[in-house]
Amino acid sequence: MDTDVLVIGAGPAGSVAGSLLAKQGHRVICLEAGTFPRFQIGESLLPRCNDILEEAGLLEAVVGRRYQPKNAAVFLQGHERERFCFAEVFPGQRTQTFQVPRSDFDQTLATAARAKGVDIRFNQRVDAAEFGPGEARITATDLESNETYHLRSRYVIDASGYGRVLPRLLKLEKPSVLDPRVAIFTWVEGDKRPADDLEGDIWICLHPRGAWIWIIPFSNGRTSVGVVMERSLYESVSGCDRDRLFALLREDPNAWARLQHAAPVLKTVKLESWSAAVERLHGPGWVLTGNAAEFLDPVFSSGVTLALESSSHAARLIHRSLKGETVDWDAEYSAVVLKAVNVFKAFVRSWYAAELPRVLLHPGKSVAIKRAITAILGGYVLDTNNPFVRDADGTLNALLKLAK
Repeated sequence: MDTDVLVIGAGPAGSVAGSLLAKQGHRVICLEAGTFPRFQIGESLLPRCNDILEEAGLLEAVVGRRYQPKNAAVFLQGHERERFCFAEVFPGQRTQTFQVPRSDFDQTLATAARAKGVDIRFNQRVDAAEFGPGEARITATDLESNETYHLRSRYVIDASGYGRVLPRLLKLEKPSVLDPRVAIFTWVEGDKRPADDLEGDIWICLHPRGAWIWIIPFSNGRTSVGVVMERSLYESVSGCDRDRLFALLREDPNAWARLQHAAPVLKTVKLESWSAAVERLHGPGWVLTGNAAEFLDPVFSSGVTLALESSSHAARLIHRSLKGETVDWDAEYSAVVLKAVNVFKAFVRSWYAAELPRVLLHPGKSVAIKRAITAILGGYVLDTNNPFVRDADGTLNALLKLAK
């Protein structure tokens, strides 16, 4: 074998999985089609991320970058606002995380993973994968020399994110149950930030025309600002994407009060139809993690959290399998990852049905319910002490009746 484990993609999921396996003494090669630093969305971490980064030995490197601390998520609509502070969660859960420019964050993780023994190779595209008894055969291309080569590995982890390498090669892709939407976003300087511990909060503003706005502050003085909407709303606003973005921002009183004197410093980016799903999450000798498996929506910043959660589970199970243990991948991987996905999915569906905002902004929530919601917003979607984890749809429906 050329390696014990071959990881496709050197983003957060790949760096975490590779680091965990290298720490256990396994040989890990990571093939990344791009180069770092690179621009990427998914800039607001959740506290659960810190647990997994620490487990992988990567948190110290992240802390060393002095990213903007994130203490809470704030939801705003007209005169209503509700702050969900991560200090008010279940015992043992983290109370803070970070807002991260992904170009720097991903590079930081990859550099730290390489220092832990992961053989990361950039500009390497995976073109084909064949899986036989006890062996995977990967065909890849060096994008600088244009040379094609083969690698043999005992396991393959697809952490390729939006590249979705194995889902394409193995024909695993299926339509998402979530409706397609459009996002336009940029970075700005000069926004009017809250003071002190409130500065790093993510703002989620409910737009008067059914869209929503994210405002994510970085420690370098820049702030990520985006609008997520249905295509019909996007097409109803004239001009280039920068003009569309700022026209929509001006329509929301909370966003505009903060951003009216801010100036864009990044060309406006447009994304659409990002939600994705697959037929299955694993097979003989391979496993999908993160966005390569399923991506929901940016509204609750679940992308990086689910990527790290799934990659850490995959790494632990592969380690056991490489030691000769029997692993029930359906029960110990697919069921766990889909449970986490489905909790977030219930929140996403309720959000776009205009139901969840009523719960989030309702002034009469009990302390217990607010704590349970905050824990979900913190990424703790596998803690069965939380009623939303035990039965997300049922708990949300019960609260909606109370919020009427």
